[in-house]
Amino acid sequence: MIFLFPTEFEASRLRVLRPDLDIRICGIGAVETATEVARILRTEREPLLLCGIAGAYDHSLQKGDVVAVTEERFAYLSTGYDRSYLATMVVEDLPMVRSNTVSRCSLPADGAEIENMEGAALFAMAQAEGVRCGEIRAISNYVGEERKDWNIELALENLTETIINLDLENI
Repeated sequence: MIFLFPTEFEASRLRVLRPDLDIRICGIGAVETATEVARILRTEREPLLLCGIAGAYDHSLQKGDVVAVTEERFAYLSTGYDRSYLATMVVEDLPMVRSNTVSRCSLPADGAEIENMEGAALFAMAQAEGVRCGEIRAISNYVGEERKDWNIELALENLTETIINLDLENI
């Protein structure tokens, strides 16, 4: 399994604690993610698990909660062009959510519980190539909240702990 993170900052704790894992940086945003996934899929067919932080629309989710994304959509595409992508690999021990992939923060939830900037790109690329993929996110903030109120440290601590405790054989 290949673990994808948008930034080295998000990956760094796991890299130290589990140097045996195949950890890659996909970049921030849909274009960067799609480009990196295309590079990977040219030579590899391993399942891809995207990991990182996210903002929550749903205030029943707490900062630090780790969730499994079951469905992604590009939130910025207009009606008629929007499309959902489903995870083909889900960490079932985690709360399951739908996510908007956004190009800027604070777009309307439109049925999603969280937002991020990379997920739909991964799901679309993996689906097109027939490669298993999944996504787990830790809540760092509420959508629309000022960055000074985010809790990135707690989110990354919980995300890393969750990944370390994953039963990789049963995902």
